[in-house]
Amino acid sequence: MILKGRIKFITDMIPECTILSDIGTDHAYIPIYMVMNKRCQRAIGSDIGKGPVAVANRNVQQHGVEDRVETRLGSGLKPISEDEMDACVIAGMGGMLIREILNDDLEKAKKAKALIIQPMNYIELVREWLYGNGFYIYDEGLIKEGFRIYNVIAARWTGEVLSKDAVYYYIGEKLIQKKDPLLKKYMANRIDIIDRIIKEMSAMKDKDSMLLRDYINIRNELYALLQRID
Repeated sequence: MILKGRIKFITDMIPECTILSDIGTDHAYIPIYMVMNKRCQRAIGSDIGKGPVAVANRNVQQHGVEDRVETRLGSGLKPISEDEMDACVIAGMGGMLIREILNDDLEKAKKAKALIIQPMNYIELVREWLYGNGFYIYDEGLIKEGFRIYNVIAARWTGEVLSKDAVYYYIGEKLIQKKDPLLKKYMANRIDIIDRIIKEMSAMKDKDSMLLRDYINIRNELYALLQRID
């Protein structure tokens, strides 16, 4: 199996492990790839939808990995036991949903030696939740696929609760430390999005003045940070 783009980038950030749990597995490409390349001994692909689980089952059978990849139907981390949280992928979902999944099964999330998280939006909510619940973000990366740049986070629980400046919920410190080659473009895109939000909110008759001020402050901090990056 050959993976490309975002999915391949996600697998590259998964450490070798005994068991991998892929939440919202869809086609089960990540579990299949990981076991076929001997990056994990066995893997679980879970999904809330019967359709994706059926597709995942067909792909597992097609690649002949039924003895190493198991599919399960269920919501979030519910189908996964604590001892199956060696490495856990939660990718391709909105940030609010990812935060909800982690919060609903916090004790399970704490067991993961590696949480590989790829939100489709609201990544700032995910970072804030991770820091506020004692998780350490030990790596981050950006990958461009088509016209979009995706952000992938790698985290583990340490128990140390942190509070960061709000700008670092929007832009991960690891991306800055690593001087990710896509960082400037990604930051410019984020600023453009916030500019559009500010414009739309400013045009509202009954706008939330406090929220609008928060967005303006974040936009200004992001722009100032962008100017400081080499």
